[in-house]
Amino acid sequence: NDYVPNNLTTISSKFSNSNKQLVFEAKEAFERMATDALEQGYTIRAISAYRSYDYQKGLYDSYVKKDGIELADSYSARPGFSEHQTGLALDIFSPTSSMQNFHETEEYKWLQNNSYKYGFILRYPKDKTDETLYQYEPWHYRYVGIKITTYIKKHNISFEEYYVKHIEK
Repeated sequence: NDYVPNNLTTISSKFSNSNKQLVFEAKEAFERMATDALEQGYTIRAISAYRSYDYQKGLYDSYVKKDGIELADSYSARPGFSEHQTGLALDIFSPTSSMQNFHETEEYKWLQNNSYKYGFILRYPKDKTDETLYQYEPWHYRYVGIKITTYIKKHNISFEEYYVKHIEK
């Protein structure tokens, strides 16, 4: 519960709102991706990135109070289990959309075709909920590096499937 990545770096305010942070490598990759997207006419911004244990606890507890533990567990990580705490995950949106309709935007389509080139995967895809055990989140991306994202994209697998095949051995 006291884990904080040692190389958190603030994302440029050009690509985020109010002091969002990622670990340095992920931050650099996200800013390259956001810059390239902007040059092609797409605006992507980080609405959430690193979250402390305490922040995630407050968020999760509010979801449990609102929806009950079973439903909350399908869309929110328990404190200490959130990828946001690693500094490698972020929620991306377009300023012209809401979270609910982000999947209908041109920015989302651009990310689907390009995020892997920068080392980011859509962490909770629509067709992989049985593997991820989380609801589809078209805004949630995780940095895993270009080599891994390229493999995941080429084989159309979830991060869980990659993990079991290549890491968990």
